[in-house]
Amino acid sequence: MEHIFDNKLNERITNGQLRSLNHFSSPIDFFSNDYLGLSSVKPKSISHKGSTGSRLLSGTSSISLETEFKLAKFFDCEAALIFNSGYSANLGVYSCIPARGDTIIYDEYVHASIRDGIRLSFAESLSFKHNDLTDLEKTLKKSKGNCYIAVESLYSMEGDMAPLRGMLNLADKYDAKLIVDEAHAVGVFGENGKGIVHARAIQERIFIRIVTFGKAYGFHGAAVLSDEKTKQYLVNFSRPFIYTT
Repeated sequence: MEHIFDNKLNERITNGQLRSLNHFSSPIDFFSNDYLGLSSVKPKSISHKGSTGSRLLSGTSSISLETEFKLAKFFDCEAALIFNSGYSANLGVYSCIPARGDTIIYDEYVHASIRDGIRLSFAESLSFKHNDLTDLEKTLKKSKGNCYIAVESLYSMEGDMAPLRGMLNLADKYDAKLIVDEAHAVGVFGENGKGIVHARAIQERIFIRIVTFGKAYGFHGAAVLSDEKTKQYLVNFSRPFIYTT
């Protein structure tokens, strides 16, 4: 995966098209979507202004960069990338990273946002029986190209947890990447609510974790937890991230 990411990112560098997150502090604004200047018309009690644009234009504030740094540190990963919701985070990951010729294998009970992200991908998709390691292995044998396994750590409708260690062992055996949605686990399980992945001390073996703030935390938004290279790839190619204000 790192080789694929490097090739596509280097192509962007060569063409002068590499996207990066920068905070602009200039008081002069010729590039935002804040046409009427209403983001600056706020009660004195509100200290932070509106984004005024997408993250890659005018919407990357110092507080958003600081928040991503703190999230990465808290959840013990290299990098974090904030999305507007868990739904858009799943769309952003699955529609971007798996490519044509790849395979996404997903638990039959995964959330609708994961399924919608898979539909937007050019990769082939196959489902396996809920939390069934035998059926997962049988399905892995059918995979082609780069393979991604999509699961949730805790399923809200069933109330059960994924056998993550067993899934990781199969992922290693078949050279697949495990993507874990921790929407219903963070804030509840693990040290200081860091989730089931962290509680089982397997965070370094997980390709991507998706954490949301709209469940236990009672806030808005979500974050994709990954290594720095994967974050850079999402910044450059994840359309739900690039085109959201």
